[in-house]
Amino acid sequence: MKNSIAQQRLALWPMVLLVALALHSSGRAEGPASLPAYTSAVQKYALALEAQTQGDYPAMLTWLRAAARDGHAPAQRMLGIALLGGPALYGAAQPADLCEGRQWLLRAARQDPGSANDVAYALFGRPRDAMTAHCEAA
Repeated sequence: MKNSIAQQRLALWPMVLLVALALHSSGRAEGPASLPAYTSAVQKYALALEAQTQGDYPAMLTWLRAAARDGHAPAQRMLGIALLGGPALYGAAQPADLCEGRQWLLRAARQDPGSANDVAYALFGRPRDAMTAHCEAA
């Protein structure tokens, strides 16, 4: 009797370890802090697009900021537009931030200086106006 109980417990260990490993691994895909350092900017941008598709705008902005900080121009451009549009695009929970949005759009534009059609030049290629004058030093 004791032998059969010991055998049953021994047979359960691989399944218990597999479940524990699965639970441990599933937590790694939930947020930016839990991803390894070698996650590329393109992967972060893809996660931002997925979060946008699911309507999870705070996660979208988190992933966009991570990809933009890594120098990914499409993420910088999208983050700039999201910050300029704020509540009009993503609801009242996302406030508009003209200065940060301008900063990201200009960073994206600087990566391709020959692109005069870039959204940053369309929005900010003119002399400073009252809306953005406070964003930069006088």
